[in-house]
Amino acid sequence: MEFDLSRVLDALPAMVWIALPDGQLELVNRCWSEFTGLSLDEAHGWEWQAAVNPDDLPALLERWRSILTSCQPGEIEARVRRFDGEYRRVRVQCSPMFDEAGRIFKWCGVTTDVEDFRRAEETLRRRELDFQLIVDSIPVPVAVTMPSGAVEGLNQATLNYFGKTLETLKEWEATDAVHPEDLERTIAAHNANYEAGRSYDIETRLRRADDVYRWFNVLAMPLRDVDGHILRWFELLIDIDDRKRAEAALQAANDRLARASQVASLVELSASIAHEVNQPIAAALANAQAALRWLRRDPPDLAEVREALDDVVKDGTRAGNVIDRIRSLFKNAPPSLEDLDITEALTEIVALSRGKALKNGVSLQVQLSKGLPTVRGDRVQLQQVMLNLITNAIEAMSDVDDSNRNVRVTAGRDDDNVFVTVQDSGSGLTPATLERVFEPFYTTKPTGLGVGLSICRSIIEAHSGALWATNGDEGGAVFSFTVPISASAKSRKGDPEPVMPCRAPQPLADITS
Repeated sequence: MEFDLSRVLDALPAMVWIALPDGQLELVNRCWSEFTGLSLDEAHGWEWQAAVNPDDLPALLERWRSILTSCQPGEIEARVRRFDGEYRRVRVQCSPMFDEAGRIFKWCGVTTDVEDFRRAEETLRRRELDFQLIVDSIPVPVAVTMPSGAVEGLNQATLNYFGKTLETLKEWEATDAVHPEDLERTIAAHNANYEAGRSYDIETRLRRADDVYRWFNVLAMPLRDVDGHILRWFELLIDIDDRKRAEAALQAANDRLARASQVASLVELSASIAHEVNQPIAAALANAQAALRWLRRDPPDLAEVREALDDVVKDGTRAGNVIDRIRSLFKNAPPSLEDLDITEALTEIVALSRGKALKNGVSLQVQLSKGLPTVRGDRVQLQQVMLNLITNAIEAMSDVDDSNRNVRVTAGRDDDNVFVTVQDSGSGLTPATLERVFEPFYTTKPTGLGVGLSICRSIIEAHSGALWATNGDEGGAVFSFTVPISASAKSRKGDPEPVMPCRAPQPLADITS
């Protein structure tokens, strides 16, 4: 029986041993002897201790006695000398064998060389420690998450910002960190990109330890294995709150500058404004005097009086409309988007510009296409752009012969945009000016500020349009801008064909009367 057991144990591809109830070694298999270099006679009883590293022996014996006392299976780990003299870490797993009376009559154990495994573990721990040290040295918050989105690791900057431990932050939901106003779009962007496996870049506000929200630029990138499967996500949180504040301050400054430019343009048009208001007032006065004359007749001609008074009402309405247009341009109101009739808006600005054109000896010609679709925009802002371009065109011809001062304003449609073009008959723009004409504070006027065209471009780009400058084929500068047609105009049935301006310019009186 013992011979048969020895043969069975020797056939096993593991280091197997059998001990007596008191812990003395009774039998070892060939694998155990080959690993330790000890025969059964050399290891029998308590002689096996000679193979154990002296530094590990006390702890091993204490653990072995504890297992013997407990009568329960157990594990021990220690360094054991191999046949070549190298000490290697092994894991010893043992279990008691009971007889029919329930008494332990043998202990059976398996010894496993775990040295390579432990070294790999230590290497991995060192790498993880090195990685953590590197990540902690990054002065901005960094998060490492699993493909599921669960937090795996956070650097010290992240823990400091949120003022929480890693364990606490692992339990956090997005609602704990993200500003309520940013929550929906932040979660949507996160989920969509995680599902698609795409890197993403979003801006959101995150709550600091003191409950103050700050703007962050969240940059996320997936780490993939050789087969392209995502192993982890790395997220970098860059604090952009100061930049956001600076942008807001800059925008406020730009708004104030635009306001100043708008008022300056209107001041320049004061003569034209007076002319516009005086016309209906003078007409109203003439009609009122006519009504008085009809009343003095004997008998009074009431029909003529009624007609004259009707004309007075119309003239008063015209004067009121002029005042309303001027008031809307002066009003410092926030942008108000609406479906805007570009023809109507442009006609009002042309009317306001008429006095300045006449004063400067400029012929103002207008070509407006019929049936132009509406655009989505702020009426006052777009009219400010039109006013600035027309005013610049008039002033650009101060050195041109009086008989050749022409400004042509055209409007039409091209694909999904409505365009407006203002062309003068001046000397045009030099190549250097063409490159810099939209730069802030660049001007060719002796008394100009150089902010008007820069503001105009900002306004048009805010309307998803474009503003550019060229020189005309026959001389003069050409400024053009486009703005997209409104969604309501796009939704109309049929494929609209481009609507271009009519060939012959309309007389100014026809569109401003």
